[in-house]
Amino acid sequence: MCNTLDIVIPCYNEAKNLFPLIEEINKQIKNYFLSYNLILVDDGSKDNTTEIVRKALLEFPNISFTYLKLTRNFGKEIAVKCGIDQSSAECCAIMDGDLQHPPAYLREASIKMKETGASIVYISPQKRLTYAHQKVGAYGYKKLINAFSKDRVYLTDFTLLDKKAVNLIKQFTESDFYTRGILSVIGLKSAEIHYLPQERKHGKTNFSFKKLVNLAIDGVISVSTKPLRIAIYIGLAISVLSMIFGLYLVFEKLFRGQPIPGFATMGFGMFFLGGIQILFLGIIGEYVGKTFIQTKHRPIYTIDMAMTSKNHAIDEEDHNKC
Repeated sequence: MCNTLDIVIPCYNEAKNLFPLIEEINKQIKNYFLSYNLILVDDGSKDNTTEIVRKALLEFPNISFTYLKLTRNFGKEIAVKCGIDQSSAECCAIMDGDLQHPPAYLREASIKMKETGASIVYISPQKRLTYAHQKVGAYGYKKLINAFSKDRVYLTDFTLLDKKAVNLIKQFTESDFYTRGILSVIGLKSAEIHYLPQERKHGKTNFSFKKLVNLAIDGVISVSTKPLRIAIYIGLAISVLSMIFGLYLVFEKLFRGQPIPGFATMGFGMFFLGGIQILFLGIIGEYVGKTFIQTKHRPIYTIDMAMTSKNHAIDEEDHNKC
Protein backbone atom coordinates (compact mmCIF):
# COMPACT_ATOMS: atom_id res chain seq x y z
CA MET A 1 0.00 0.00 0.00
CA CYS A 2 1.26 3.49 -0.88
CA ASN A 3 1.89 6.08 1.82
CA THR A 4 2.65 8.97 -0.53
CA LEU A 5 1.04 9.48 -3.91
CA ASP A 6 1.52 11.65 -6.98
CA ILE A 7 -1.50 12.00 -9.27
CA VAL A 8 -0.68 12.92 -12.87
CA ILE A 9 -3.58 14.67 -14.61
CA PRO A 10 -3.12 15.78 -18.24
CA CYS A 11 -5.36 18.75 -18.98
CA TYR A 12 -6.49 20.25 -22.26
CA ASN A 13 -9.27 22.84 -21.98
CA GLU A 14 -10.53 21.32 -18.71
CA ALA A 15 -10.87 24.59 -16.77
CA LYS A 16 -14.51 23.93 -15.81
CA ASN A 17 -13.70 20.44 -14.55
CA LEU A 18 -10.67 21.26 -12.42
CA PHE A 19 -12.37 22.56 -9.27
CA PRO A 20 -14.91 19.70 -9.05
CA LEU A 21 -12.10 17.21 -9.76
CA ILE A 22 -9.82 18.60 -7.06
CA GLU A 23 -12.68 18.62 -4.56
CA GLU A 24 -13.55 15.00 -5.36
CA ILE A 25 -9.93 13.86 -5.11
CA ASN A 26 -9.50 15.62 -1.77
CA LYS A 27 -12.74 14.14 -0.48
CA GLN A 28 -11.93 10.57 -1.46
CA ILE A 29 -8.25 10.17 -0.58
CA LYS A 30 -7.21 12.87 1.90
CA ASN A 31 -7.57 10.51 4.87
CA TYR A 32 -6.17 7.45 3.12
CA PHE A 33 -2.68 8.52 2.05
CA LEU A 34 -0.18 10.26 4.32
CA SER A 35 0.37 12.86 1.61
CA TYR A 36 -0.44 13.35 -2.03
CA ASN A 37 0.55 15.77 -4.77
CA LEU A 38 -1.50 16.74 -7.81
CA ILE A 39 0.66 17.07 -10.92
CA LEU A 40 -1.44 19.02 -13.41
CA VAL A 41 0.07 19.09 -16.90
CA ASP A 42 -1.53 21.75 -19.10
CA ASP A 43 -1.13 20.46 -22.65
CA GLY A 44 -1.39 23.86 -24.35
CA SER A 45 -4.95 24.66 -23.24
CA LYS A 46 -6.70 27.57 -24.91
CA ASP A 47 -9.06 28.30 -22.00
CA ASN A 48 -8.35 29.85 -18.60
CA THR A 49 -6.81 26.75 -17.02
CA THR A 50 -3.86 28.71 -15.61
CA GLU A 51 -6.13 31.19 -13.82
CA ILE A 52 -8.22 28.35 -12.38
CA VAL A 53 -5.09 26.67 -11.03
CA ARG A 54 -3.99 29.95 -9.42
CA LYS A 55 -7.34 30.12 -7.63
CA ALA A 56 -7.08 26.45 -6.61
CA LEU A 57 -3.72 27.11 -4.96
CA LEU A 58 -5.44 29.61 -2.67
CA GLU A 59 -8.70 27.68 -2.31
CA PHE A 60 -7.03 24.42 -1.28
CA PRO A 61 -3.98 25.37 0.84
CA ASN A 62 -3.83 21.85 2.33
CA ILE A 63 -3.27 20.22 -1.07
CA SER A 64 0.14 19.99 -2.68
CA PHE A 65 0.13 21.11 -6.32
CA THR A 66 2.57 21.00 -9.19
CA TYR A 67 1.30 22.80 -12.28
CA LEU A 68 3.24 22.51 -15.54
CA LYS A 69 2.16 24.42 -18.64
CA LEU A 70 3.61 23.06 -21.88
CA THR A 71 4.59 25.50 -24.61
CA ARG A 72 2.09 23.96 -27.03
CA ASN A 73 -0.20 20.98 -27.46
CA PHE A 74 2.07 17.92 -27.56
CA GLY A 75 -0.70 15.38 -27.12
CA LYS A 76 -2.04 13.52 -24.12
CA GLU A 77 0.62 10.80 -24.12
CA ILE A 78 3.49 13.29 -23.95
CA ALA A 79 1.67 15.24 -21.22
CA VAL A 80 1.44 12.03 -19.18
CA LYS A 81 5.16 11.42 -19.74
CA CYS A 82 5.91 14.95 -18.53
CA GLY A 83 3.92 14.38 -15.34
CA ILE A 84 5.55 11.00 -14.63
CA ASP A 85 8.98 12.62 -15.02
CA GLN A 86 8.09 14.94 -12.12
CA SER A 87 6.90 12.18 -9.81
CA SER A 88 8.89 11.46 -6.64
CA ALA A 89 6.32 9.79 -4.36
CA GLU A 90 6.12 6.09 -3.47
CA CYS A 91 3.32 5.63 -6.00
CA CYS A 92 2.06 7.53 -9.03
CA ALA A 93 -1.46 7.50 -10.45
CA ILE A 94 -2.55 8.55 -13.93
CA MET A 95 -6.08 9.80 -14.44
CA ASP A 96 -8.05 12.04 -16.79
CA GLY A 97 -9.16 15.53 -15.90
CA ASP A 98 -12.78 15.16 -17.02
CA LEU A 99 -14.13 13.43 -13.85
CA GLN A 100 -14.80 10.15 -15.69
CA HIS A 101 -12.15 8.39 -13.57
CA PRO A 102 -13.51 8.13 -9.99
CA PRO A 103 -10.70 9.01 -7.53
CA ALA A 104 -12.16 6.60 -4.94
CA TYR A 105 -10.78 3.67 -6.95
CA LEU A 106 -7.24 4.80 -6.19
CA ARG A 107 -7.74 3.43 -2.68
CA GLU A 108 -8.89 0.06 -4.06
CA ALA A 109 -5.96 0.03 -6.47
CA SER A 110 -3.54 0.69 -3.61
CA ILE A 111 -5.00 -2.24 -1.66
CA LYS A 112 -4.77 -4.46 -4.76
CA MET A 113 -1.14 -3.48 -5.21
CA LYS A 114 -0.35 -4.47 -1.62
CA GLU A 115 -2.26 -7.79 -1.83
CA THR A 116 -0.76 -8.94 -5.14
CA GLY A 117 2.69 -7.35 -5.00
CA ALA A 118 2.05 -5.84 -8.42
CA SER A 119 3.99 -2.81 -9.64
CA ILE A 120 1.18 -1.73 -11.96
CA VAL A 121 -2.55 -1.78 -11.23
CA TYR A 122 -4.79 -1.13 -14.22
CA ILE A 123 -8.17 0.39 -13.40
CA SER A 124 -10.25 -0.70 -16.39
CA PRO A 125 -13.81 0.40 -17.23
CA GLN A 126 -16.62 -2.13 -16.85
CA LYS A 127 -18.75 -0.40 -19.46
CA ARG A 128 -16.82 1.73 -21.90
CA LEU A 129 -19.07 2.95 -24.69
CA THR A 130 -22.75 3.44 -25.51
CA TYR A 131 -23.01 3.18 -29.29
CA ALA A 132 -22.64 -0.10 -31.18
CA HIS A 133 -20.05 1.21 -33.66
CA GLN A 134 -17.93 2.50 -30.77
CA LYS A 135 -18.06 -0.86 -29.02
CA VAL A 136 -17.11 -2.67 -32.23
CA GLY A 137 -14.24 -0.24 -32.84
CA ALA A 138 -12.89 -0.54 -29.28
CA TYR A 139 -13.18 -4.34 -29.35
CA GLY A 140 -11.48 -4.54 -32.75
CA TYR A 141 -8.62 -2.27 -31.67
CA LYS A 142 -8.12 -4.25 -28.47
CA LYS A 143 -7.83 -7.49 -30.43
CA LEU A 144 -5.61 -5.89 -33.08
CA ILE A 145 -3.03 -4.29 -30.78
CA ASN A 146 -2.81 -7.38 -28.56
CA ALA A 147 -2.34 -9.55 -31.66
CA PHE A 148 0.65 -7.43 -32.66
CA SER A 149 2.12 -6.96 -29.18
CA LYS A 150 4.22 -9.61 -27.43
CA ASP A 151 2.68 -8.65 -24.09
CA ARG A 152 -0.88 -7.80 -23.20
CA VAL A 153 -1.78 -4.13 -23.64
CA TYR A 154 -4.47 -2.83 -21.28
CA LEU A 155 -6.60 -0.18 -22.96
CA THR A 156 -7.01 2.13 -19.99
CA ASP A 157 -5.21 5.30 -18.94
CA PHE A 158 -6.42 5.04 -15.34
CA THR A 159 -3.51 3.31 -13.61
CA LEU A 160 -1.53 3.17 -10.39
CA LEU A 161 2.26 2.68 -10.56
CA ASP A 162 4.78 1.97 -7.85
CA LYS A 163 8.21 3.62 -7.62
CA LYS A 164 9.92 0.85 -9.61
CA ALA A 165 7.53 1.28 -12.55
CA VAL A 166 7.87 5.07 -12.47
CA ASN A 167 11.68 4.91 -12.52
CA LEU A 168 11.62 2.53 -15.49
CA ILE A 169 9.19 4.73 -17.43
CA LYS A 170 11.42 7.75 -16.85
CA GLN A 171 14.15 5.97 -18.82
CA PHE A 172 12.00 5.93 -21.98
CA THR A 173 12.64 9.07 -24.03
CA GLU A 174 11.07 8.11 -27.36
CA SER A 175 9.30 10.91 -29.18
CA ASP A 176 6.38 8.64 -30.07
CA PHE A 177 5.56 7.89 -26.45
CA TYR A 178 2.59 5.55 -25.94
CA THR A 179 1.88 4.99 -22.24
CA ARG A 180 -0.14 1.80 -22.60
CA GLY A 181 2.48 0.22 -24.83
CA ILE A 182 5.37 1.26 -22.56
CA LEU A 183 3.65 -0.25 -19.52
CA SER A 184 3.38 -3.58 -21.35
CA VAL A 185 6.98 -3.42 -22.57
CA ILE A 186 8.63 -2.92 -19.15
CA GLY A 187 7.25 -6.32 -18.11
CA LEU A 188 6.58 -5.71 -14.42
CA LYS A 189 3.94 -7.68 -12.54
CA SER A 190 0.49 -6.18 -12.99
CA ALA A 191 -3.02 -6.52 -11.62
CA GLU A 192 -6.40 -5.22 -12.70
CA ILE A 193 -9.52 -3.85 -11.06
CA HIS A 194 -12.65 -2.43 -12.67
CA TYR A 195 -14.68 0.74 -12.31
CA LEU A 196 -17.85 2.20 -13.75
CA PRO A 197 -17.02 5.34 -15.78
CA GLN A 198 -18.73 8.56 -14.72
CA GLU A 199 -20.42 11.02 -17.03
CA ARG A 200 -18.33 13.93 -18.21
CA LYS A 201 -19.37 16.95 -16.14
CA HIS A 202 -18.41 19.82 -18.45
CA GLY A 203 -17.34 20.26 -22.04
CA LYS A 204 -16.85 17.55 -24.62
CA THR A 205 -14.09 15.14 -25.48
CA ASN A 206 -11.15 16.53 -27.44
CA PHE A 207 -10.60 13.21 -29.22
CA SER A 208 -12.16 13.35 -32.69
CA PHE A 209 -12.52 10.25 -34.86
CA LYS A 210 -9.37 11.27 -36.75
CA LYS A 211 -7.37 11.60 -33.52
CA LEU A 212 -8.58 8.22 -32.32
CA VAL A 213 -7.54 6.58 -35.61
CA ASN A 214 -4.11 8.24 -35.39
CA LEU A 215 -3.76 7.08 -31.78
CA ALA A 216 -4.63 3.53 -32.84
CA ILE A 217 -2.01 3.59 -35.62
CA ASP A 218 0.64 5.04 -33.30
CA GLY A 219 -0.23 2.43 -30.69
CA VAL A 220 0.25 -0.51 -33.07
CA ILE A 221 3.49 0.88 -34.51
CA SER A 222 4.93 1.68 -31.07
CA VAL A 223 4.51 -1.85 -29.72
CA SER A 224 5.44 -3.98 -32.72
CA THR A 225 7.16 -4.30 -36.10
CA LYS A 226 4.80 -7.08 -37.14
CA PRO A 227 3.06 -4.90 -39.79
CA LEU A 228 6.36 -4.93 -41.72
CA ARG A 229 6.56 -8.71 -41.44
CA ILE A 230 2.96 -9.01 -42.61
CA ALA A 231 3.82 -6.83 -45.62
CA ILE A 232 6.56 -9.32 -46.54
CA TYR A 233 4.20 -12.28 -46.24
CA ILE A 234 1.48 -10.63 -48.32
CA GLY A 235 4.04 -9.58 -50.93
CA LEU A 236 5.30 -13.16 -51.20
CA ALA A 237 1.76 -14.51 -51.39
CA ILE A 238 0.80 -12.09 -54.19
CA SER A 239 3.98 -12.97 -56.11
CA VAL A 240 3.27 -16.71 -55.88
CA LEU A 241 -0.37 -16.26 -56.90
CA SER A 242 0.68 -14.05 -59.82
CA MET A 243 3.09 -16.73 -61.03
CA ILE A 244 0.39 -19.41 -60.75
CA PHE A 245 -2.07 -17.20 -62.63
CA GLY A 246 0.55 -16.54 -65.34
CA LEU A 247 1.18 -20.26 -65.78
CA TYR A 248 -2.57 -20.82 -65.98
CA LEU A 249 -2.91 -18.26 -68.77
CA VAL A 250 -0.04 -19.88 -70.69
CA PHE A 251 -1.67 -23.31 -70.27
CA GLU A 252 -5.01 -21.98 -71.53
CA LYS A 253 -3.37 -20.43 -74.58
CA LEU A 254 -1.14 -23.34 -75.59
CA PHE A 255 -3.36 -26.32 -74.84
CA ARG A 256 -6.91 -24.98 -75.13
CA GLY A 257 -6.48 -22.15 -77.57
CA GLN A 258 -8.24 -19.71 -75.27
CA PRO A 259 -7.43 -16.04 -75.88
CA ILE A 260 -5.64 -14.31 -73.01
CA PRO A 261 -7.94 -11.74 -71.36
CA GLY A 262 -6.96 -8.21 -72.19
CA PHE A 263 -7.52 -4.89 -70.50
CA ALA A 264 -9.89 -6.10 -67.78
CA THR A 265 -7.38 -8.57 -66.34
CA MET A 266 -4.48 -6.19 -66.73
CA GLY A 267 -6.39 -3.23 -65.31
CA PHE A 268 -7.58 -5.16 -62.27
CA GLY A 269 -4.09 -6.48 -61.60
CA MET A 270 -2.50 -3.04 -61.93
CA PHE A 271 -4.97 -1.31 -59.61
CA PHE A 272 -4.87 -4.13 -57.06
CA LEU A 273 -1.09 -4.33 -56.90
CA GLY A 274 -0.80 -0.54 -57.00
CA GLY A 275 -3.05 -0.25 -53.95
CA ILE A 276 -1.08 -2.91 -52.10
CA GLN A 277 2.20 -1.14 -52.90
CA ILE A 278 0.94 2.24 -51.71
CA LEU A 279 -0.43 0.68 -48.51
CA PHE A 280 2.87 -0.99 -47.65
CA LEU A 281 4.88 2.08 -48.62
CA GLY A 282 2.75 3.97 -46.13
CA ILE A 283 3.48 1.41 -43.41
CA ILE A 284 7.20 1.51 -44.12
CA GLY A 285 7.05 5.30 -44.26
CA GLU A 286 5.51 5.44 -40.78
CA TYR A 287 8.40 3.48 -39.30
CA VAL A 288 11.04 5.40 -41.25
CA GLY A 289 9.46 8.74 -40.34
CA LYS A 290 9.33 7.95 -36.63
CA THR A 291 12.93 6.71 -36.74
CA PHE A 292 13.99 9.94 -38.46
CA ILE A 293 12.29 12.08 -35.82
CA GLN A 294 13.82 10.04 -32.99
CA THR A 295 17.35 10.37 -34.41
CA LYS A 296 17.12 14.16 -34.12
CA HIS A 297 17.09 13.81 -30.32
CA ARG A 298 14.79 16.76 -29.89
CA PRO A 299 13.10 17.42 -26.53
CA ILE A 300 9.86 15.46 -26.48
CA TYR A 301 8.20 18.35 -24.62
CA THR A 302 9.04 21.85 -23.47
CA ILE A 303 7.63 23.53 -20.35
CA ASP A 304 6.56 27.15 -20.60
CA MET A 305 6.03 27.71 -16.88
CA ALA A 306 5.79 25.85 -13.59
CA MET A 307 3.82 26.66 -10.47
CA THR A 308 3.71 24.88 -7.13
CA SER A 309 1.69 25.24 -3.95
CA LYS A 310 4.87 25.74 -1.94
CA ASN A 311 5.64 29.22 -3.14
CA HIS A 312 2.57 30.20 -5.19
CA ALA A 313 4.98 31.62 -7.72
CA ILE A 314 5.61 31.11 -11.40
CA ASP A 315 8.99 30.00 -12.64
CA GLU A 316 9.49 31.76 -15.96
CA GLU A 317 12.53 29.72 -16.88
CA ASP A 318 12.08 27.24 -19.71
CA HIS A 319 12.43 23.56 -18.86
CA ASN A 320 13.43 21.34 -21.75
CA LYS A 321 13.12 17.58 -21.51
CA CYS A 322 14.52 14.97 -23.87
